[in-house]
Amino acid sequence: MTSSEKPFVIVDAGNTSVKVAHVKNSQILSVHRFAQVSDALTTISDADVVCASVLNENFRQFFIERGTSFYQITHQSTLPFKSAYGSMETIGVDRLCNMAAAFKLFGSQNCLVVDIGTCIKFDFISENNVYLGGSIAPGIELRYKALHEHTSQLPILDFKSAVSIIGGDTNKSMHSGVINGIQHEIQGMIMRYEKDFGDIKILITGGDASYFEFPQKSNIFANKNLTLEGIVEIYEINAF
Repeated sequence: MTSSEKPFVIVDAGNTSVKVAHVKNSQILSVHRFAQVSDALTTISDADVVCASVLNENFRQFFIERGTSFYQITHQSTLPFKSAYGSMETIGVDRLCNMAAAFKLFGSQNCLVVDIGTCIKFDFISENNVYLGGSIAPGIELRYKALHEHTSQLPILDFKSAVSIIGGDTNKSMHSGVINGIQHEIQGMIMRYEKDFGDIKILITGGDASYFEFPQKSNIFANKNLTLEGIVEIYEINAF
C-alpha cells in the first residue's frame, strides 16, 4: 500500500457539530455528524487523523497519547494555489479548504465559493489560481439571536424556510427579514461578482445551504462536502 492509498480520518469540528469522514484513495467514503466531540472520538479507530480545526490542546493530546498519527491543517500548510490575502495568520482554515477544493474542481477558472453556515462566507479564487479573499457575514442563527438580544420584545426563533415576503405577524416578519434577506443578499453578491469578473463558477456549500434556493444555472454547483474535499487535497499535498 502506497502512502496515498493509506486510509485516514478527517475530524472537522465546527461551531454546531463535529464531522468525521473516512477517506481512502483520495475518496470520501462516509461522513457522520455528532453533537459532541466525545461521541465523535469513539468512532475513530487507529487510522491517521487529519484536522482542519482543533477545539483545544486536549483534543490534539488525545490522539498523541494513543500513538495516532495526527496532522493539523493551518495557514502555514502548503496550498495548491497562491494567495493574496493580507492576514493569513487569522484566516479560517475552512475557507482555505474550500478554495483548495474549488481549485481542484475548476483550476484556472474564476470560482466563487458561498459557504452558508454559522457565518455566510464568500471566497474567490481567480483564473490565475490566486485566492483574493471575500467576505464574512452573520448566518441565520446569528441574525435571529441578534434580533432577540438587541431588542426588548422580539422573541428568539428557530430556522424556517420557504417564507412569504410579507410577514403577517411578528414571528413571520422576523422569518421574512432573516431568510428572505439572506436569500437576496446572496443573490445580489453573486451578481456583483459576475459583474466584476465575468464568467465564474459558483460553488454552494455549508450546513444551512438547504434553506435557500438558487437558480438552475449551468455555472452553479451544490457540494455539501466541499470543505472535506479541500481537507483531503491539502493533506495529501503536505503528507505524501
